[in-house]
Amino acid sequence: MTVESISFEALVEARKRSAQTCSELQSRTKRRFPYGLETALELQGIEKPNLPPGMTAYKLPVAVLPNVNAKTHLTGINRVIWSFPVETIHIAGTYLCTNPACTWAMYSHRLDLQELVVLGDSMTRRDRRLKCASVDDLAEYLERCVLFAQGGKLEGRSVRMFPGYRNCVRALRLIRENTDSSQETRTRLVLPRYGLDIPLVNYPLSLPGRLKSLYLDMAYPEFKLCIEYEGAHHAGQWLSDIQRRQLIEQAGWYMIQVTKYDLVDKFAEANLAERIANMIGQITGKTVPLTEQKSVRQISDTRRLNRKPLWKRLKFQPLLPPGMPQYGDFDDFGLGGELG
Repeated sequence: MTVESISFEALVEARKRSAQTCSELQSRTKRRFPYGLETALELQGIEKPNLPPGMTAYKLPVAVLPNVNAKTHLTGINRVIWSFPVETIHIAGTYLCTNPACTWAMYSHRLDLQELVVLGDSMTRRDRRLKCASVDDLAEYLERCVLFAQGGKLEGRSVRMFPGYRNCVRALRLIRENTDSSQETRTRLVLPRYGLDIPLVNYPLSLPGRLKSLYLDMAYPEFKLCIEYEGAHHAGQWLSDIQRRQLIEQAGWYMIQVTKYDLVDKFAEANLAERIANMIGQITGKTVPLTEQKSVRQISDTRRLNRKPLWKRLKFQPLLPPGMPQYGDFDDFGLGGELG
């Protein structure tokens, strides 16, 4: 099921509710354990990803314990073991929780690869009120986990990387900083699954007579084509979106609008990819071939990410400079397969 992205106001309300629950818990004990997973996301105002079928969300606050021998007799909590570095931050000087990078890594075995990318995007938003990490923060935390595991091996202990480590490395190649919604992320990931390039995010469009640039959700500047995700809006926002479209088209750009109905299943996603391919075909006068649907894991392969861009494959002269690829050149940090 596809759901709309959560508003800033809803995230604030979730933070308040979670803080109240944590405050009640802390009134019953002097121990200050860090909160993790769902609780950490709520306290930091981060949008939760969609869990895969069969995986249930924790209903009670999540306490993070360093090993199975660490115990607490406090009731009304869920206990989660995390044997890698537990890096924390204080919220409002009161609540201790795992920081964004640590929380993201802890989620890696609970999420499919797409939603791990969605979560990474949510942590690195363009909105300053929501941005709480960078892609470098996520990568550097993984490096510290690697050093931790290697240190354990040098000490003669059997240490393996956490189960979702490989997916974290793959996700880093697909996460984009400065996005605006989870639905935009899910839209972006549809396109390379059918053989199209990954579009640039929040592309700045300068308009005559306007001091501020207009930021396009997703863009192929080489084709002057943008893809805008349209969420559920009130009437005022709807009127603003009409004006936005007029400004984009007056600047000589083509625009494709996407809604939640374009993401409901693989048939809708295939139709979306075909719509975009047909539009590129109209712009270029070339036939744009699509592939059978690939998995998110397949499109995270560096060989696919490094292939020739579509405009080169079509032998088309770009309408605007295509820009630099936005994926990170992250590898397995020299581990090979031994800690996977």
